Amino acid sequence: MKKILLAALGVALIPVPSVADHAWSTYHWARTTASFDLTIVNSTTSDWDGYVSQAVMDWSNSRVLNLVEDINGNTQNRVRRRCSGPTGQVRICNLAYGQTGWLGIAGISINSDGHITTGYTKLNDTYFTMAYYNNDAWKQSVTCQELGHNVGLGHQDEDFNNGSLFSCMDYQDPPYAFPNGHDYEQLELIYGHTDSENTYAGGDGGGNGGGGTCNSPPGKGCNKGRINGQVNGDIGWGVSLGRRGQQETFIRTDPDGTRHITHVTWAIGY
Repeated sequence: MKKILLAALGVALIPVPSVADHAWSTYHWARTTASFDLTIVNSTTSDWDGYVSQAVMDWSNSRVLNLVEDINGNTQNRVRRRCSGPTGQVRICNLAYGQTGWLGIAGISINSDGHITTGYTKLNDTYFTMAYYNNDAWKQSVTCQELGHNVGLGHQDEDFNNGSLFSCMDYQDPPYAFPNGHDYEQLELIYGHTDSENTYAGGDGGGNGGGGTCNSPPGKGCNKGRINGQVNGDIGWGVSLGRRGQQETFIRTDPDGTRHITHVTWAIGY
């Protein structure tokens, strides 16, 4: 991980577009202050700790948010399989979730005001134990991207085959492991206002893990429905709001009005 940390120091030197335009819809955490601390409950096994800590540090370079890692997250298999985000917090987990077609999923739940109330990230060891993905670049990039989704960022680009934008929010192969200035600019736009409430307060282990964004390996897809006895998004992604190219969005609404949003980027040719 030492080499990765050194690489991150050069991010500010990379030129970026002057106007950021990759927010994930209008989704954001509500807060009453200009910046806020968001707890990331680390329920990963020790082999992922360095990647989580690096991503937490990288996103905390933003002027509008600070990610605080809780290193005491429950790492039992049943907790990691469900990976429910505590109320007002984000939980990050790893497990061999099976050949689902995704490397990672980031899920958010939205209240009636359109504010994020909980989030989760899953990292799929079924792929990360394969030779192609079992390296620092892929692990760091996916960890960075999924946590970026958890705070309201979309993808800068969704074409695996064009030139690199030097951001973990860009779909590319080989991947890039860190945020760039464009990402930080977008966060400042997303959180450029204050709200009348805080939805990021400490939680009690609630949340239901529905919805999410899917990060597919090249040549794979984020298949809906049951795969190896497991349902993507735990209890389903809901209904599609339409597909545009390689991008598709799903929504599921609970009886109390809580919405769970799933943003899927399909693999080329899927």
